[in-house]
Amino acid sequence: GGWGLQEKVRARQSRFDGILNGIDTTEWDPTNDPLLPAHYSVENRTGKAECKAHIQKTLGLNIDPDAPLLAFIGRLAPQKGIDVIEASMNWLMGGDGDVLTGAQVIMMGSGEHKYADFMQKTEAQYKGRVCGYVGFSSAMEHMIIAGADILLMPSRYEPCGLPQMYAQRYGTIPIVHATGGLKDSVDQYEAPAGPGLPSNGTGWKFGNCDAGGLQWGIHNALRVYKKDKPDWNAMVTRAMHKDFSWDISAQKYEEIFEWVQMDEANQRPWPFVHN
Repeated sequence: GGWGLQEKVRARQSRFDGILNGIDTTEWDPTNDPLLPAHYSVENRTGKAECKAHIQKTLGLNIDPDAPLLAFIGRLAPQKGIDVIEASMNWLMGGDGDVLTGAQVIMMGSGEHKYADFMQKTEAQYKGRVCGYVGFSSAMEHMIIAGADILLMPSRYEPCGLPQMYAQRYGTIPIVHATGGLKDSVDQYEAPAGPGLPSNGTGWKFGNCDAGGLQWGIHNALRVYKKDKPDWNAMVTRAMHKDFSWDISAQKYEEIFEWVQMDEANQRPWPFVHN
């Protein structure tokens, strides 16, 4: 993963800091996104339900406002974890007579043919519940993120990642592998500690990037989605309130520059001798 540099980096980890990328909050704004069939805000999310019905109809899914709609958008390669989704698909579609029952899935991406074949075959097998969109469209990305309830990002590694930020801004709850920027930008859901107390978090993070890890995240998310709607809605509100703008990232860069000026260098270069 570190191409031979990992030990060098670990040896100087006290000198490293990570800064998340920001997102274009003008392009990604559910209150006036021109690519959406309806607009909505954190205060009034009626338009999100309209976006869900629109994407279900557009992509050939059963139009069902109560069906949890999960989405994956990414390159069709092992790095993005599409094989982990493949290993979990029959489990998800098979249902459990409880929280998994009726779930729908949209997968969009391009890349390795074997994963494109998987998406198309799964759509044919579970017609009305699965869409395998081979290719990529920016307009479709906006519509999927606005219409979905949950975004899946089981990436094996991800220096930053942007879709999980777009998703939270659009009130779509991310389920991610706890790595890199995914770990840093999603707050793990925690149930209320007692009666009358609030829950915390904006999504789910799983430690093992395998079918078991992803299924743990999906099952827990769908349990809250189906059995505790007030708590789910509170989580959506928290997610939409998060600030992923470049203003926040710029402030962190400024902090780093200030720290650099305050701290004496660990290593000094060889003096340059001019002949």
